[in-house]
Amino acid sequence: MYKRSVNRSSNLRLPLYSLRRGCILLFSLLFAGGVVAQTKVPKRAQRQLDLAVEKFMSRDVHGAFAAVEDALETFPAFADAWMLKSQLHEGQSQWAAAADALNRAVQSNPALAQKWLEKRARLEFKSARYSIALELIDEVAIGDSLLEASIRFAADAIQSPVELSLAPLEGSVNSDAPEYYPALYATGDRMIFTRQIGGDARMTGQEDFFEAELASDGTWNVSRALLEINTPGNEGAPTVRGDGRQLIFTACDGLDGGYGRRSGEGSCDLFYADYDVMEERFQREVNLMDINSKAWESQPSLSADGHWLFFVRAYRAQDGSVIQDIYQSERQTDGTWSRPSRLPLSVNTSGREENPVLHSDGKTLYFASNGHAGMGGLDLFVSRRQADGSWSQAQNLGFPINSNGDENSLQVFPDGKTALFATDRGEPGNLDLWQFELPEAVAAESVALWNGEVRDAASQQPVSASVQVLDSLGNAIGMQTSSAIDGAFTLTFPVTEPVILQIEEEGYAFYSERFLPDARQEPFASIGLTPLEVGTVMVLNDVRFERASAELDASFQPDLEQLARTMLGSTLRIRIAGHTDGEGSPKRNQLLSEERALSVALFLQAIGIEPNRMETVGYGMSQPIAPNNTAEGRALNRRTEIEIIQ
Repeated sequence: MYKRSVNRSSNLRLPLYSLRRGCILLFSLLFAGGVVAQTKVPKRAQRQLDLAVEKFMSRDVHGAFAAVEDALETFPAFADAWMLKSQLHEGQSQWAAAADALNRAVQSNPALAQKWLEKRARLEFKSARYSIALELIDEVAIGDSLLEASIRFAADAIQSPVELSLAPLEGSVNSDAPEYYPALYATGDRMIFTRQIGGDARMTGQEDFFEAELASDGTWNVSRALLEINTPGNEGAPTVRGDGRQLIFTACDGLDGGYGRRSGEGSCDLFYADYDVMEERFQREVNLMDINSKAWESQPSLSADGHWLFFVRAYRAQDGSVIQDIYQSERQTDGTWSRPSRLPLSVNTSGREENPVLHSDGKTLYFASNGHAGMGGLDLFVSRRQADGSWSQAQNLGFPINSNGDENSLQVFPDGKTALFATDRGEPGNLDLWQFELPEAVAAESVALWNGEVRDAASQQPVSASVQVLDSLGNAIGMQTSSAIDGAFTLTFPVTEPVILQIEEEGYAFYSERFLPDARQEPFASIGLTPLEVGTVMVLNDVRFERASAELDASFQPDLEQLARTMLGSTLRIRIAGHTDGEGSPKRNQLLSEERALSVALFLQAIGIEPNRMETVGYGMSQPIAPNNTAEGRALNRRTEIEIIQ
């Protein structure tokens, strides 16, 4: 799916040591082959193999191939030559040819079969010849538990492939240059993606960002290059907040070790840039110092509300191995980011994790890994955040979404099932963006968009307020601060769940609304907050009492929680007025309204509001605000009103 054919800034760069390691492996192969006697090797064939080894050690791979072929032409049963040929093919990622050559070595010297069984199984697995690999490991147990689990998973997966319809994006996004790492807006009709300009992104070319929009005819077309962010260096792996007003991306040092106009901590760092709505462009990027370290940080993913950040950090351990895991950080109330924490073992492994992408539902995380059982290389997985904050065990997206190569660069639209990824399957060596439908088992939740603005109800000036979406238990699904410039906010929430929409700001009456799954959603909501002053009345329609009782329901009380926060943050005195509908006797309703007003006061007192700041009154059924002959009207009349009296 995502074939990493170029050395991009979003991939880890480490010191080269593969040649030395390859030579050690080479000699281990040759001497291991010589332990067991085979038919006497002709001197000419041995000289040709010695020449192949010299060519290999001098990095002349082409010459090594030619010399080893000469040796095999001279002596076709030369096991050591077949083993060298296998390693040469393996170095070129030619897995099937490497497996075939190693199998010929074993045929030439059967005594090698047991020693190299695991290696043969690994090469057959990488070649996607899963049934052959399965036959090999069924013969005898192997020491690599992940390899065994992956072979068994892959052999089963190809027997039950998921239905998949793939197609490249139509329009001007895809070009003769590689395109990858798309970043979707919460609306699902805009994206920022990376395009490689020129040759290799590190050596001779560069990476730049472009923005694209979805047209009414279904095509995706480039609207502009992000000239305010793009430099002659590399910019890669972007992510945007759902409303598109903050961009976080990766930039790396160049060949000279510098960052150009930027300053960095490690070899690759994360940078952020806020969108200027007046100038309609991103401001100059800033190093994300709260996150970056002397290690390598890349591949960020912002939650739709901008409250959570996921990214990849990699560093070299003392034993020389590379540790590459997914981390998360939470935005604090002062705008800084918390100390990053590594995701648990249900996501991270001893292998390599890449490209985390949190869906707009706020709990479905897609990522790539080679440390979980899979089809080979980097596979795509999904994990879901649980109610207690933990992450579910990673689930493989299945075949043929995953293959024996590397899959990466996945994005999922707001509907939870339509996905984008980068692949070169249409033109080997040239990554393009393609689209497909996720199977239901690995899809995210479909989300709705709460898009609007907050203004002062009197002056119509924008208000910077706390805006959040809660589930029915009071857990935050999304939170954001509306823009001080235009009051704008954008939040998402699952379409299948009832939610509570809340807005509050010091000095204003709060806003609260329950939103049911089947309710009609306005495309844009302009919400006016009323300044808190003597005479201001707040109507609470979601105070939850037991049926026909003044006892408060033990469940989450969204309106009362907001009222409590307003009272705790001020010195206001209030009058709590209870109202009922027209059903029942006036006497009974009068008593019920008084008792309910008192229950509200006791709730606030238990939270810490002084009793002398509250007085209560009941009006029974005497002040209806809607007809009592409909269920809707009666629901409106059953209310609690809060009046500011001082």
